[in-house]
Amino acid sequence: MYTFCVEKTLEAPLDKVWQVVSDFANLDWFGGAERVEQVGEGVGQVRRIFMPGSEQPVEEKLLALDHQRHSLEYQVLEGGVNVMQDYRVVASLEPAGDGTAARWDASFSGVAVEGVEPQSMIAVMQDMYGGMLDAIAAEARSR
Repeated sequence: MYTFCVEKTLEAPLDKVWQVVSDFANLDWFGGAERVEQVGEGVGQVRRIFMPGSEQPVEEKLLALDHQRHSLEYQVLEGGVNVMQDYRVVASLEPAGDGTAARWDASFSGVAVEGVEPQSMIAVMQDMYGGMLDAIAAEARSR
């Protein structure tokens, strides 16, 4: 199993950041998503994220949502443009002074494409999550 973590302190209040993060199918704030389709509601829903230039979406299924602990868990479904196997993410938020400590813990069992190294996928995802956290903070501050 491969694991990685992205942590960042966001300059935005916890309640505002949680509003952005917990609205699972709304990625209007994320420039990397051309459009998002929601299938279902609540825990069990799937968001289909269409990236610019890609005909196939990344599909992510919401597995858990805990409003009291400000955390959620989702699985990135295999297929389409996702090449990581058994890919799961736990996103959690905690107060950090006037801001929010954000932590994205991810794990996957392997890569479905020959020649693609797990470490290179980790680097790509860490960069993406870092940018996403900045975008989440900006969106939270605008609310």
